[in-house]
Amino acid sequence: MFSLRKVSLCCRATLVRLYSIPISHDSRRKWALEGLPRPRSILDDDDTPVDLSEDDDAVNGVRPNTPPLHLRQPPKKPTPREYKVHREVIKKNFPGGWNPPHKVSREAMEGIRQMHRLDPEKFSTPLLAEKFKISPEAVRRILKSRWEPSREKRLKLAERERTAKMEYFSLKRVRERMEARAARESADVGTDRDRLQFE
Repeated sequence: MFSLRKVSLCCRATLVRLYSIPISHDSRRKWALEGLPRPRSILDDDDTPVDLSEDDDAVNGVRPNTPPLHLRQPPKKPTPREYKVHREVIKKNFPGGWNPPHKVSREAMEGIRQMHRLDPEKFSTPLLAEKFKISPEAVRRILKSRWEPSREKRLKLAERERTAKMEYFSLKRVRERMEARAARESADVGTDRDRLQFE
């Protein structure tokens, strides 16, 4: 108990000494580097005209010696071999254009993007394709795309998705009822023949 009191008194005395030291006027000023002149303020040279015409192209996004959009031609260089092979494989696999057999919802697409953004090595394209049961090409296209529907379009898509889901589940219920009825009827027919009749 005595030692704790001594420690607290010692700490209190140190704090009092720290805060009671007088601070000189020089230390209250803004710090400055000795021997170096203070830099000029940008407000001091308001009268000097500044030529910013050289920055116009950079601000407007124009590269030097680039023709306007309506005069540009496609590049003359050949397409790299890998891209050409990939494009041919896609054309062979999807002759009518890209129309994957398994499609995922907008929420699932956003989930795929977020997981890949979180850890690209852990959530690689083949792993995401396996988990979401879609092709690696579909995952690659989802990760590459940045298109976001407008609010109205998103609401319309959500409504269409909801009605399609409701229709799917109602058809599934009807199919299950028909299968159950058929199983019941076949069970009833089979039990009539299998009954033993005593005379």
